[in-house]
Amino acid sequence: MMKTNMMNGTVERRRRWARGALASALAATLALSGCAGGTYDDNAAEGGGAAGEGGAAGEGGGAAASTEAVDWDALIDINGMDFAYSDRDKDASYDTASATKIALAGAGATVEGDGAAVDGSTVTITAAGTYVVSGELADGALVVNATDQDKVQVVLDGATIRHSDGAAFEVQQADKVFITLADSSQNTLADGAAYTLADGEDEPNAVLFSKDDLTINGSGALTVEGNYRHGVNSKDDLVIAGGTLTVTAKEDGLRGKDCVKIADGSLTVTAGGDGVKSSNDEDPTRGFVAIDGGTFALDVQDDGVQAATYLRIAGGEGTVKAADHALRSEVEAAMTGGSFTVEAGGKGMNPETRFAMDGGTLNVTGSDEGIEAEKVIVNDGELNIVATDDGINAAVAERSDESAEAAGGAAGSGDVAADQGGQQLEDGQRTDGQAPEPPEGFDPQSGERPEIPEDFDPSQLPEGDAPAMPEGERPEMPEGMGEGQAPQRPEGGPGAEDGMPQGGRGGMGAGGPVAANASEECLIQINGGKVTVDVGGDGLDSNGYVEVNGGVVLASGSAGGGDSALDYEYGATITGGAVILAGATGMAETFTEGTQPFAMVAAEGSAGTSVAVTDEAGTVLVSYTVPKAFQCAVVSAPGLTEGATGKVVVGGTVAGADSAGYATAATVEGGTTVDFTASTTPSNEAGRMDDGSRRGGPRGDAVRGGQTRQGAAAQSPQPEVVA
Repeated sequence: MMKTNMMNGTVERRRRWARGALASALAATLALSGCAGGTYDDNAAEGGGAAGEGGAAGEGGGAAASTEAVDWDALIDINGMDFAYSDRDKDASYDTASATKIALAGAGATVEGDGAAVDGSTVTITAAGTYVVSGELADGALVVNATDQDKVQVVLDGATIRHSDGAAFEVQQADKVFITLADSSQNTLADGAAYTLADGEDEPNAVLFSKDDLTINGSGALTVEGNYRHGVNSKDDLVIAGGTLTVTAKEDGLRGKDCVKIADGSLTVTAGGDGVKSSNDEDPTRGFVAIDGGTFALDVQDDGVQAATYLRIAGGEGTVKAADHALRSEVEAAMTGGSFTVEAGGKGMNPETRFAMDGGTLNVTGSDEGIEAEKVIVNDGELNIVATDDGINAAVAERSDESAEAAGGAAGSGDVAADQGGQQLEDGQRTDGQAPEPPEGFDPQSGERPEIPEDFDPSQLPEGDAPAMPEGERPEMPEGMGEGQAPQRPEGGPGAEDGMPQGGRGGMGAGGPVAANASEECLIQINGGKVTVDVGGDGLDSNGYVEVNGGVVLASGSAGGGDSALDYEYGATITGGAVILAGATGMAETFTEGTQPFAMVAAEGSAGTSVAVTDEAGTVLVSYTVPKAFQCAVVSAPGLTEGATGKVVVGGTVAGADSAGYATAATVEGGTTVDFTASTTPSNEAGRMDDGSRRGGPRGDAVRGGQTRQGAAAQSPQPEVVA
């Protein structure tokens, strides 16, 4: 979908653009005059150059370096990642009799046993062993500072530690520390709003802070109150294998730099930053988050779960509510099990390169976009999406780093247009010499002059006479070209009708020009499982290809004319699966090819209307209760044969339909019926409807960039429209 960002300051941008347009118009006039009155200077060819020599949009205006230069394979090594849990991770047992006892009492503590000492309000553990901690420390800290070979088990058995100016529990050195929450115990760790740190240091930065591997297990409860920055932060691995954790944090809730692995436990996280995060993006075997079990309730102001390399969901259940993305990976993500319901201000699931779903249930109950990745592969499981924009969006992967974010922020403000080949300055001009971008809502093709700013002062234009034109003979005009005429492109040549990619970096898709952000690497592939989509934009939106090979796909696109239930740049194929994609006719597209017959049928209904696809005998092959008003539907299902007549029943009652209105091998009663002819070629699409400004079929009548392509598909037969 070609998206338009709604930005503030439209009037001011129109004024800035107008200033730039006037200046550019004067420059263009002078340049044309020079071309008409002088010789073609060799230096001009070398310096300014023809568009094909460094000035071409296809070269100078390519994608940002942060996207094209990324070696994604070098960033991730899934086979080298350690998703296993050690026996000690899962073993919460301990021997009370042999353990060292630490009794906290107000401003101090007492120690019974070896390996620990008290200094004022600080208790320090210096040796391997098991330590049972109980009581309350009003303003102090528990510190582990052993050797890098020592494994230390700290059992919290009714312990409360508060520290006003530092971490309440700090691991300075050990091989690994196990925090065991004693059965039925209630424990608390809390810090203050400011830490007293050594000069030049920014750590510790969490209530529970560890420089080495940290595991939390047991069946007790732990409350973590992070008033300074983070709740729990391990600079190595963070493993959660049990316990009931309630974490509040000013910034991130749970952090493990090298990885976060969750096998079990109950996690409630409220954070001003991310909920669960792993940040190591320098080692391709690190920086992952693996969820194998546990229950979750995350409510955060940034990402719910964020992984620097890989997000792996194999189990667990719960909810994620995030102001930004609910489930985020900087590289790749996979789901093989578990059940999660997420709500996001951004994306529900957002890995950059690939999301593969092989099981489990993911419910995106609210989002800007449901899922976005360069490749989205659904093999099994249940995926339900509600979004204000697109449901599943296959978009070009981009490396998210500080420089890219800075560039993206500038582009979002309208002051930078890097993707157009250059920078757009505040006055509307550009550094690449191209014409300035017009303001939103202004159509250069309309013949209207740009709005002149009220405060425009002609005296602001450069003073003096126009530059002298170079001397010499005028260039010869091409044969057949008169004075004042533009050269004619050869028929079928570059730029001719149906022969030229429109829009700089764009190219040709399935019968029409494609967008500048198109890529053949982008793919939505559905091989199995069940997918339902209810969105305000496009249902399935790929900047490359769409493939449906199996499963159930039920999608409702925008009821408006600017989006569709199916949107792609290069092609969409179907070889299997039960499909109903319902939406508006304005930008409607159907499959370009397949081995399973399909059809685009003009059938209208209001929100909540049932659509059932039947064979000639009237048996329901697939049905769907469409959540938004619709004007047409792309349908396909096993049981449709080439050239056979199928039926779409709108508004009928389908026996045995589930909550989404889905049923198969069922009966339908009542409703209005539209006949269609099923085919493996797009010969019966909705085609041109109403005023002819809409596109239908496989880009057969695509409207892009204000130009209408008249293709063979525009002559295709139109199906019967429901009265």
